[in-house]
Amino acid sequence: MAEIYLDNSATTKPYLEVTTKIVKILTEVYGNPSSYHRLGQESRSMIELARQLIAKSLSVKNDEIYFTSGGTESDNLAIKGACLANSKRGNRIVTTVAEHPAVIKTIRDLKRQGWEVEYVSAPRGELDLEELDAAINERTVLVSAMLVNNELGCIFPIEKIKQIIARKNSPALLHCDAVQGYGKMDFTAASIGADLISISAHKIHGPKGIGALYVRNGVNMFSLNLGGGQENGLRSGTESTPLIAGFGEAVRLTFENRFEDQLHMLKLRDYCIKALLAGIPDVVINSSKFGAPHIVNFSLPGIPNREVVEYLSTRDIFISSAAACKGNRSRGPSMLESLGLTRELADSALRVSFSYMNSIQEVDLLVEALVDFCQGK
Repeated sequence: MAEIYLDNSATTKPYLEVTTKIVKILTEVYGNPSSYHRLGQESRSMIELARQLIAKSLSVKNDEIYFTSGGTESDNLAIKGACLANSKRGNRIVTTVAEHPAVIKTIRDLKRQGWEVEYVSAPRGELDLEELDAAINERTVLVSAMLVNNELGCIFPIEKIKQIIARKNSPALLHCDAVQGYGKMDFTAASIGADLISISAHKIHGPKGIGALYVRNGVNMFSLNLGGGQENGLRSGTESTPLIAGFGEAVRLTFENRFEDQLHMLKLRDYCIKALLAGIPDVVINSSKFGAPHIVNFSLPGIPNREVVEYLSTRDIFISSAAACKGNRSRGPSMLESLGLTRELADSALRVSFSYMNSIQEVDLLVEALVDFCQGK
């Protein structure tokens, strides 16, 4: 049986066009993009084309896009860069209990340095906007909230957060970790109102090791990387032209086909939920039907999720027991508990995540394998 890959929230298989472009640039357009000779300038043009494609996808200006090594660095740069540069405005950060470790740990580090932090609850994936409203004040420098939760697929109303910031007359900047939502949902920087947006290539069939940060023009930022002044001085270091060009190609293909692909993933998600409920009487669906189109989180109560993942792997079916960035936690996916799941449901939680490459037949084979596993327990 061919491999069935259903762990696309962890990473995606690169487009063939992406890998082809990366190899071509590695072998033919290998000049340093800061060099003035032809090979250097050809390399520079590849970077600027990718920047243009990403900027267009967010409906922003080219010079508002900065390349990083991925979503984690984008989150770190957004949070620390904004807070350190605007500390005269206050010392308060507001975030949610459901954020990615790249956000939570960065904010925790600032808390150790004396920053005041408020965590807003999100029971069953519903962000408590009243609690958020009460948390934001005139000393709030930054609000950080993800667009799509990487575990449950729940969607946070980023545009409403921006409205609350404005109504409270707070100086707070709004950062959105959009890594799981980029290419899966239709949004622009203006539509969600974010001042800073983190995105990553390997979630949209691009290469690993490259991401980008949108920084609205006029936002004061502190640089965490000092060096040659690349990326307008915000993120120094020789740019990886092959990865950046691969990112651009992934953006081009993703956004050319996004409407068809989003509808396809939504159909797979809904079909998967119905098939799970029909085939496994004890299954508990943790994801909301109003969530992102590519994620289904469910639990098999009483069955450790790692056992299920390992069994499915023997049948060449690949899903996740938790976000890849925290899959080695011995306590289990604590984010799920913070979102209101019981310890039992969290310990047995499994995540299936789709891409345009998946099919109904693959979902049927997944459910068939899960039924076989449950019957053998």
